[in-house]
Amino acid sequence: MAGFALVKPLYGVDVTNLSSILDDLSSDNNISILKFMQLLNTLGLFIVPGILYSLLFMQQPLDKLRLDRSVNNWQLLFIILLYVSFLPLINLMVSLNAELSLPDSLIALENWMRSAEDKAEALTVAFLQMDGTGDLLFNVLLIGILPAVGEELIFRGIIQRSLQHQFKNHHIGIWVAALLFSALHMQFYGFLPRLILGAFFGYLMVWTGSLWAPMIAHFLNNTLALSLAYYFGASSLETEIDSIGTTTDTLWISGLSLLLFSYLIYRFRHLSYAYKTVDEEFHEGW
Repeated sequence: MAGFALVKPLYGVDVTNLSSILDDLSSDNNISILKFMQLLNTLGLFIVPGILYSLLFMQQPLDKLRLDRSVNNWQLLFIILLYVSFLPLINLMVSLNAELSLPDSLIALENWMRSAEDKAEALTVAFLQMDGTGDLLFNVLLIGILPAVGEELIFRGIIQRSLQHQFKNHHIGIWVAALLFSALHMQFYGFLPRLILGAFFGYLMVWTGSLWAPMIAHFLNNTLALSLAYYFGASSLETEIDSIGTTTDTLWISGLSLLLFSYLIYRFRHLSYAYKTVDEEFHEGW
């Protein structure tokens, strides 16, 4: 609502008919308007509600949200290695999800879903067109930092934590939060990879005991794609980088990715639990 109210005095454009702006993504002014509204949307949908909920309904919110527990250097290194090893698998899931086909009786729904996906993809490509360092830094804030902080605060910090507490089972909390995380993005042909990514973020929080871990991984996921688009162009990102592990001659990379990712998870879990045990014993001693 704030975005709609402020666009006209700031940009001189009436956004009552938002579809007209979305239909013309070649206009730099329209892209600026959409980025501005995305900025306020992220603040209003995730960050402000997350902070208010934490302050109003949590005692010692930093402790409850696991924001008072840092990620050490070896955990940070493992998070980076895990994410990089996971990329070919994510690409393969994107490719498989994109082949989703509904029965003939639901052809109208499928056409609507594909149309919505095409529009979302066009908007993403438009956002990734950057002319200089200023555009890159603003996109790092808009696409990298704010979603990583806001979405992880809501989905992992509040929803997952609440479900884990209610059901006494962290797997339920992780997967339900990941399901909601993926569904909220309303991108049907990216539902599966985003679901798996959400679960990955959730397990990182459980293994490390820190909300900073999924925030870092989320930031890495968004900012890596952003940086690659800046240095190589959005078209290269779509046609070359996103195809690694999905074509017939690169499927072996996905198999290798699965093996490496599984091994790294095994090592990361055991090291994280050992570190948490020592850390808890240290604080109990104090």
